[in-house]
Amino acid sequence: MRLTSLTALFLRRKAFNWWYHQLLVVVPALFKLEPKESLEELYDFEKELEELRRGYEDGRIVAVLGLRRMGKSSLLRSFLNSFSIPHVYIDARRVAVATGRATTRGFMEEVGRALAEFMRREAPLRDKLAEALRRVRGVSVGLSPVTVTLSWGRERADLISLMEAVDEVVGRAGRRLALAIDEAQELRGIGVDIPRLLAYIYDNLHNVVVFVSGSQVGLLYDVLKLDSPQSPLYGRAVFEVKMRRLRREEAVDFLKRGFQQAGIHVSQRELEEAVDSLDGIIGWLTYFGWSRVVGAKSLEEILDAAARQEAEEISRFLAKSRSEARYRAVLKAVAARPMRWSEIKRVLEAEEGAAVDDRNLTDLLHRLEKVGLLEKREGLYAIPDPVVRLAVERYISKAPA
Repeated sequence: MRLTSLTALFLRRKAFNWWYHQLLVVVPALFKLEPKESLEELYDFEKELEELRRGYEDGRIVAVLGLRRMGKSSLLRSFLNSFSIPHVYIDARRVAVATGRATTRGFMEEVGRALAEFMRREAPLRDKLAEALRRVRGVSVGLSPVTVTLSWGRERADLISLMEAVDEVVGRAGRRLALAIDEAQELRGIGVDIPRLLAYIYDNLHNVVVFVSGSQVGLLYDVLKLDSPQSPLYGRAVFEVKMRRLRREEAVDFLKRGFQQAGIHVSQRELEEAVDSLDGIIGWLTYFGWSRVVGAKSLEEILDAAARQEAEEISRFLAKSRSEARYRAVLKAVAARPMRWSEIKRVLEAEEGAAVDDRNLTDLLHRLEKVGLLEKREGLYAIPDPVVRLAVERYISKAPA
């Protein structure tokens, strides 16, 4: 047998052993990578849960805001499920699945899926919901199994009439519906006037509360057009729930609890090193815990794997821009240390050997802030996510590949 064949056999055996090991490992609830679904799986976010409750009871639109991996989806899902709140949960990331980009068709399919899921959960309301929805133009409903199909072509489903029908049914039952749109910034350019739809719900459907979440806060507000006087949502009160980093003692406690659930001993020193590296972002702490439970041996190994993943996402984002080289140069500079606007300008001019237009630079930095890659604090621009910062330092080059 040739060496290459032996190597291939070894790699297949190693992969099989890793896969078999995963089957034997029980990952504790705190370290599961998918969004949490109940308070039993969620770490202590009492303040944020109380804010969600207040928003649900007293508000009309609730925005759950924070960086990626801050636990927005877990918090929202756990709140809705654990308090038995009737809800239609739209995951905006699904909208682009069918075609690779957000479209009207994808949005209508996701709304139909979310409505069908709602009807399956709310059995006492199912028949009345089906009867009401069947009267809406462009909506088809089946009950065995439960399906909801929304037309997206020329005879597009009437979303306002649809929401009026749902509002009437839940209102007669003495309940209040949460219409949740997770990662709502993904709905840019879908051909549906989301601000107008939400404004109509805000003004007229008092049995419906809208929840929107977004990890790209600037883009989320662009989609909703909250700051534009021409927007239907302009001037409407939005109840904000802002996710936070865990304090150092909370982050250590989170890891301790998870490893205790898994029956694994991890030294205090390793816990503190992980917390120092991951800066209280619960998604990365979860990833560290999961990685250790399933067999990763060192913090460095885990950080490098995470950084490689982030670098791929960053590279895909940068490749879509005509200013890719300039974006790369800015991120590389700011990854080294936080910088003021004037310092970034000097770095770019030194890189390019030419003057950089002030407005173009401001627009570029604003764009990076909108997508969450940069954050401005006290006049300094920095990369707020420690793993993204590591990804830029190690795997993002100054020049496009």
